[in-house]
Amino acid sequence: MLNAPIIYHAHAITGEYLGPGEGDPDPMDDDNWLIPAHAYLDAPPNARKGETVIRTEIGWERVPDFRGTLYRTDDGEPVEHDQVGPLPEGFTHRPRPSPDHRWAGNRWILDKKLQEQNLKALADQLLQEIDAAADMARHNRVGDPLRSLEYQRAAEEAAAFKAAAYPSDEVPPLVAAYVIGDRTPQQAADEILQEAAGLEAALLNIRSLRLQAKEQVREAIASGDVEAAQHAASEAVIRVSRPDESTR
Repeated sequence: MLNAPIIYHAHAITGEYLGPGEGDPDPMDDDNWLIPAHAYLDAPPNARKGETVIRTEIGWERVPDFRGTLYRTDDGEPVEHDQVGPLPEGFTHRPRPSPDHRWAGNRWILDKKLQEQNLKALADQLLQEIDAAADMARHNRVGDPLRSLEYQRAAEEAAAFKAAAYPSDEVPPLVAAYVIGDRTPQQAADEILQEAAGLEAALLNIRSLRLQAKEQVREAIASGDVEAAQHAASEAVIRVSRPDESTR
């Protein structure tokens, strides 16, 4: 019996070359070999980089193979591609180096105008994050606006009461409201003023942190240092959430 012939298998649907094998002996004829469907006796060519080999009506052919991750040329977003053949329109196999790059026919190029737009958008975002964190910190510290107004009036009455040397027969109403248990009007007034001073210091610190961080972000963005801008904003969000600690 002759040696089994080498055969070359192709995928039944895509025609892609799968690999070699051997023909099966014909049980009805010792001098014959069975060649299964989608297998061929002629050897395929070697695929080059970026290619695969498929079986067509005219034989084996090399075709482009861009299966895997491709990138949209309009925004650089990755897309999984599973078809053999030429590169689809609007895609590239080259990843976008940064959001500041745009596709220019056959390559990504740095676009200064786009870079400026992205920096401005990032600056606006970071400044908004700082403002939102500062506003939340202020709200958490002060609470309801009506309560804040009442507390302010109490501090004003306490200050006037103290300036008048704490007259026992002229205790302001909002100071009197703090006279609980053994607490004297003078003690109540002093506690109101102490709390008011602490609140004012915390609010001033929130404002200072907000303005300082926003200036740091602007300076970093102006120099193109994105990492420094993001770090300044992140630190500010953490610090304004603890304004009392920052004053110590």
